[in-house]
Amino acid sequence: MKIFGNDGFRSKFGEMFMSYEFIEAFAYGISEFCLIGKINSSVIIGRDTRASGKIIENIISSVINYRGLDVNIAGVISTPGFSSIIENGKFSIGIMITASHNPASDNGIKLFNCDGFKLDNISEKYIEKYIISYLNNRSIIYKKEIGKIKRLKNINKIYINKLKTIHKVKNNNYKILIDCSNGSSSNIAKLYCKNVENIKIINYRFDGSNTNYKCGALEPDILLKKVKKHNYDYGVAFDGDGDRAVFVSNEYGIIETEKLVYLFSHYNIVSGINKIIVSTEICNKGLEDNLYLEGYKLIQTEVGDRNVVNNTIFNKAIIGVEPSGHYFFPKLSKTMDGFIALLHFIKLLNVCNKNMTIELNKLKHYHRVSGNIPIGNIENFELNRCIKEIAKEINNQNEKLIIRKSMWDPVIRIYYDYSKYNNIEKIMNYISENLGSIENK
Repeated sequence: MKIFGNDGFRSKFGEMFMSYEFIEAFAYGISEFCLIGKINSSVIIGRDTRASGKIIENIISSVINYRGLDVNIAGVISTPGFSSIIENGKFSIGIMITASHNPASDNGIKLFNCDGFKLDNISEKYIEKYIISYLNNRSIIYKKEIGKIKRLKNINKIYINKLKTIHKVKNNNYKILIDCSNGSSSNIAKLYCKNVENIKIINYRFDGSNTNYKCGALEPDILLKKVKKHNYDYGVAFDGDGDRAVFVSNEYGIIETEKLVYLFSHYNIVSGINKIIVSTEICNKGLEDNLYLEGYKLIQTEVGDRNVVNNTIFNKAIIGVEPSGHYFFPKLSKTMDGFIALLHFIKLLNVCNKNMTIELNKLKHYHRVSGNIPIGNIENFELNRCIKEIAKEINNQNEKLIIRKSMWDPVIRIYYDYSKYNNIEKIMNYISENLGSIENK
């Protein structure tokens, strides 16, 4: 049974991984992991703004307390804020209850270690084993000692104080619209941007059911329309748990993450000894071309923010990024952080505001086509063989093709970049027609 994906797990609340039975089993798995590992410090739990988060928090904390372990309740907090709290506290493991950019009807779990980084694969496999064991036996041994619950106070203020050491936002000539997606960045943005006249915050009145609803990082077109309508210069949209930030410009439109990370490095907003940037393999080919001209090395990893973080640290890169709007700043955070990305964006405006549109238009960005091809009941589909077969169809100077098998769905995902000539139909047809023959070769 596969439980953990690239970043925890999630599903519709009340079903699959978010059923009462599974949440109970997950809590048992966490407690078993701590008890067997003789980890004595307390567990910390945070959550985003979904109504189901409180219920999940109660189930998990009850089981962990029943097994004699203490729990700290952080309440509503962004994922990067949660990571920051763990980094500066004494906790055994962090449980962030969130489904990120998914609808409010979903929920999920992200796990952190005691340093504030995402929990490693090996630890997740142990927890997975304990979860499955409980699902098979349905037995929890009472340790004859009930754990304690402590509700933490002023958690958001602790994170905000950290943000203020990075950059203090002041009134400027440009106007910015912040879309909090009715998510866990709402309270942070309200407190941090208080009394800053040129910044306005929208979608911050969360009610448990409106997280990501027609707003946020998955709806940048909606934000762009509001930026234009109300004559703002720029806008930023977070997702439900605040680890993603998508930027828009009144003049330019939706700003590609790949272009923005280039400008961060070009203007020394992020810098370091090694001129290395890490991104996932599905980044736009334009990023490769732009960084090459600047003398930077681009390292491309498999999809997943943990892969980006780990490779950024290992290679001592100046920044890690996912095209979806996830930015990792290794000197400032232990995880992707949308709000720190906003602070760096404001720093960037201070040095190139008048030239931002010109700068963005100068940078390369290839046309992107993406799609899915069902692989049905083919059990032993050989992805690597498929990639080799199709590679001869690609001109690496002007095109880029990434083919990867979905972790959860019976499909292969296609990401294709081209400069002038679009060969996606030919590629898709070739793969579809040869699935069987490629698999059997």
